[in-house]
Parts: sequence; structure tokens; C-alpha cells
Amino acid sequence: MCFSANVSFGAAAALAAIGGVSVRGAPTRAHAPLAAIPLLFALQQAAEGGVWLVLTDAPWGKASTPIAQVFLFFALFLWPAYVPLSLYPLETSARRRAALKALFLLGALLGAYLMACSTLRPSYACIAYDNLYYGVSVDGPLKPVLPFFYVATVAGGFLVSSARGTKLLAALLLASFGAAGVLFKVGFASVWCFFAAALSGVVALVARGAGLATRPR
Repeated sequence: MCFSANVSFGAAAALAAIGGVSVRGAPTRAHAPLAAIPLLFALQQAAEGGVWLVLTDAPWGKASTPIAQVFLFFALFLWPAYVPLSLYPLETSARRRAALKALFLLGALLGAYLMACSTLRPSYACIAYDNLYYGVSVDGPLKPVLPFFYVATVAGGFLVSSARGTKLLAALLLASFGAAGVLFKVGFASVWCFFAAALSGVVALVARGAGLATRPR
């Protein structure tokens, strides 16, 4: 997250607490993947705290570091595939399950491409305007559209799901995507991930079963 290592580690601790409550409160095994989202965000925020610690001592506040790759694993690969996958067990509609499966496959392919760009090409993390910026080389023609494909897989999963509360999550994710893009262009990836992590409280409420749909649609 932007601002400091303390903010990232503080967010990680809060998310771990929320995640513990979420997982323990999951009423069925089908809810467990969704309930675990705050815990996964906790790990991601802890990794970004580690990135801050490395960059604080790095020349010019810039470095290629394995801990940045841990953050990017969550940010680039995990979320586009995991969100639709976590909603799949809750869905009763065959049509919606097929849509979630398609979103999962799209997210996995997108995440694999982005991680390949991150690991097989030169990449770095740096401190810029009090934010963290991650430099990942993607192919030029794809660069303008990749963020929209990314948000489509993440928010799209919540839009497709018939569970109560997921439409609100989709709206909040899209709003945070727009806000991060407008207000934090330099540290967009870091800031939007923090905004998304902040929504884990809503995820925890949905995962406790209040949003489980039972009627095929």
C-alpha cells in the first residue's frame, strides 16, 4: 500500500483478524474459499510491507526484489482467477456456473501472462510520490486494455454470482478502480489492491452465508 510499511503491516494485521473471523464463521465448506479472501489479502499486504522495508534502504528507492514478486503474485495472478473460482461453489444456476468457469479461465490466462511478464522480463519496484510503483513490461498493444480485462474478471465474478451482497461488492470494486485510476495514477496497482483489501469486511459478511443463493436462475 502507499504511505508506509507501518500502514501495510497494520492493514495485514487487521485483515488477518477479519479473515480469522470470516473463516471460522463460514457455515459450509462451499463458503470457505470466499471466506479466505481477507486472509489472502493479509498475506499480500504483509508482502508489500516487506517491499517498503527493502526499498527504504535501496539506492534511489528502487530495486528488483523477490518480495515484490510475492506481492505481484497476488496482485497479478491470484485475484483474476481466484475471485470467480471462490464464487463457483456457492452458485446453483448452471448458466451462472458456466459464466464463472469462463471468467476463471480468462483470469488464469491473464494472470499467467502478467506473471510471465513480471518474472521473465526485467521488473522492479520503486518509491514514487509516496507510493509504491511496480514496473512490469507488458506488450505495447495490450497495455491500455489489460487493466479493464483484469477488473472484468474480478468484478465480473461478483456481478455474475446470484449470492446476495455480491452486486454491492462489484459496485464498490468498480468505484475503487475508478478512484485509484484518477487519484493515484503512479501507484495505481498498489492503491487499488489496498482499496480492494479494505472491502474484505463486506466479503466476510457475504461469506458468512447471508448471501447464499438457493434458487437456479
